[in-house]
Amino acid sequence: MIWTYSFCLVAGGVLIALSLDNDGDGFDGDGLGGNLSLLFSTPFWSFGLCGFGLCGLLMSILRPVDNGLASLLVATAMGVGMGWGASHVLRLMSRREADTLIRNDDLIGRQGLVTLTVDTKERGFVELRVRGSLIRRPALSNAGTLAEGTCVVVVASDEHTVRVDRL
Repeated sequence: MIWTYSFCLVAGGVLIALSLDNDGDGFDGDGLGGNLSLLFSTPFWSFGLCGFGLCGLLMSILRPVDNGLASLLVATAMGVGMGWGASHVLRLMSRREADTLIRNDDLIGRQGLVTLTVDTKERGFVELRVRGSLIRRPALSNAGTLAEGTCVVVVASDEHTVRVDRL
């Protein structure tokens, strides 16, 4: 039985090592096949074999007088649990989106601070905090001249220039 556990540990470790993604396109597959698709996924078998092998090998080494059936059952449960858990976590992670792109619509309604005097005809600059970033945009005023340090709110945004009003 030690050979079986050792083989599964090595096979699972090799599958995990081969599945490490260096080109940045993530794990293949859409992950939309339902719960049964977890049993046919590479992460399930990779982590399942590795968990089964590691648990069984450790139990065989640490308790050599055991009859083997208890070790087999515990190792099987551990392998299935680790495989299911890894597949489930990877599926949840693949659904998340990271979007830090700042669009014109994201600027409307944001509060900012005038850093260079803004007028209705002459552009100045406004600093805004959007999605955790501090950005500086050219601005035109809707309410006359706004001096440096004036708190403003963005009412419109087109291309690279925002329209602001006094807060």
